[in-house]
Amino acid sequence: MRQDTRWSSIFSMLKRYFRLREFPSADDEELADILPSRTTHRQLEELLSKLRCVESVSKMLQSDGLTLLDARDLFDGLLEVRPSMGKYLAPDADIIHAQAFEAAVVKVLAGKTDELTAREIAVLEPFRQPEAAATSASAAPPPDANGFARRILKHRNLSAEPVRYKLLSAIPPTSNVVERLFSVARAVLRLERHRMSPLTLEMILFLRINANFWNVGTVDSWLSPTV
Repeated sequence: MRQDTRWSSIFSMLKRYFRLREFPSADDEELADILPSRTTHRQLEELLSKLRCVESVSKMLQSDGLTLLDARDLFDGLLEVRPSMGKYLAPDADIIHAQAFEAAVVKVLAGKTDELTAREIAVLEPFRQPEAAATSASAAPPPDANGFARRILKHRNLSAEPVRYKLLSAIPPTSNVVERLFSVARAVLRLERHRMSPLTLEMILFLRINANFWNVGTVDSWLSPTV
């Protein structure tokens, strides 16, 4: 049964079909019954054209340095050509666990801090930068006939400055590590290893995912008897 979210697999199958379709002869009677008709062939061409957009966005989401704002823009652009994906990609989709947080981060990264709602401000509180201390606030201002008016305008300008938040651009929009873990698990747990215990599989995956933190020397130090 086809899953609605497996667009990448469908795209790969269609690409393979069109790559191989030119080789079989249309006059081959043995293949005539199983080859798609001309009408079906045109429909597959249209589907492949639509899925190219999906594949493009999917590849871009796997790149490094992507922000939540970038991901939101990509999803919005994809929804313009594939509205049926709104169930999964819309800003208020049911699969989004923290809609207020995601919406808040997107607004801040887009420079729309003034559009934050009370709830969105609350969820971003841990990322809020402390306000800079007032400089020489107690110093007596120089005598100026317009000093009072200047201070009023200066205070208004300072108050109008948007609140700043830190580290929002460092929040990854996709769980690339988790996706890679699933890929590694599928490669490790092949047909001949289906009897592998869950504990052994977990240990192998842990070592592979954290390969940057250990080497042969680490293993040797643990196996060598301590004096």
